[in-house]
Amino acid sequence: MSSILSSKRYLLCLFVFILSGCGEQPNSTQKAVPNIHVDTLTIAKTKLRLSTELPGRISAFNQAEVRPQVSGIIKSRLFTEGADVKKGDVLYQIDAKSYQAAVNSSKAQLAKAIADQKATQKNVDRYKELVKKNLASQQNYDDAESANEQAIAEVAIRQADLETANILLSYTKITAPISGRIGLSHVSEGSLVTAQQDTNLTSIIQSNKVYVDMTQSSVALYAQQQEFKNANNKGKAQPVVPVQITLEDGSEYGQLGYLEFSDSQVDNSTGSVTLRALVPNEEHSLLPGMFVRATIAAPEEKEYIIIPQSLVVRTQSGEPTAYVINSENEAKRVDLVLGSEVEGGWVVKQGLAVGDKVVMSNLSNIKANQTVVIDTENTVYTAINSYSNK
Repeated sequence: MSSILSSKRYLLCLFVFILSGCGEQPNSTQKAVPNIHVDTLTIAKTKLRLSTELPGRISAFNQAEVRPQVSGIIKSRLFTEGADVKKGDVLYQIDAKSYQAAVNSSKAQLAKAIADQKATQKNVDRYKELVKKNLASQQNYDDAESANEQAIAEVAIRQADLETANILLSYTKITAPISGRIGLSHVSEGSLVTAQQDTNLTSIIQSNKVYVDMTQSSVALYAQQQEFKNANNKGKAQPVVPVQITLEDGSEYGQLGYLEFSDSQVDNSTGSVTLRALVPNEEHSLLPGMFVRATIAAPEEKEYIIIPQSLVVRTQSGEPTAYVINSENEAKRVDLVLGSEVEGGWVVKQGLAVGDKVVMSNLSNIKANQTVVIDTENTVYTAINSYSNK
């Protein structure tokens, strides 16, 4: 019996020893968490010339819709569609017979009025002499003078009628109101047109220079104007701002334009201002309605802090941040205020200073206040070197 009890005690002690040994095993095999390895970019200022790219649309420098000012039948069309015309060129001829007849009638009525006025003038002269000799009354003289004045007025009326008839006759020749390139004709010979009709006969576009219409935020526009004003205009109220045009196929237009106009008020819904640049177009390659991109470069090079876009970590709300390594090799997350985008990089307005070491690798694994091991330190960001010369 005693041997059985001894065996039970031995087994119990053995079980407790095994359990205590199992409890100590994790502590003996646990490994320390290793520090994360990163590469860094040491911040330095880069000298470059920033620019702003805006979407734009071409509009005509001058455009006129041709409409008839008198009614009638189109007798002939005197231009070639798509050709260049000059101001004053005759484009259409309206049948002028009725208008010429009106001119002839007005001339005859004017001649009759002039003859009548001459007769009344002779009566005035005759009664004037008779009154002096007491052979006629003053009343007769006054009546003759009144009739002469009425005849003079009638001559003026007939003269105005003749001028009106001549004007209407001249309107039968529909002329070009401006010089430029003429478009399609919407009427042909034999068509009936009416004075001041809604449908235009054709249109003329002056396209040796064109406008490029853009929109920009009012804040950016003011800063840009001040920059140009201070750089090269010596206090002039209206700075000269060059504009480079890029066509839809990505090619650059060969001639520079210049900012011509900015709207006098800000759009309440967007906070933007309409800009208009004037661009030479001697070869007529820029057509109204085309979409282009307009680049407005800064007047001079300046020094900026630039970081690659891949180094910017966005928060859940979309705010830009970056990880900076301090002197104790700890990763600190800093909030950034970004400016212009420059060929794979961002201009940093706030958040970074010269000499800061920004984390370049392992961004998906790094955490704030985590100790890191720096493998390589980069000091030059070459992605925007070519841009700085533009």
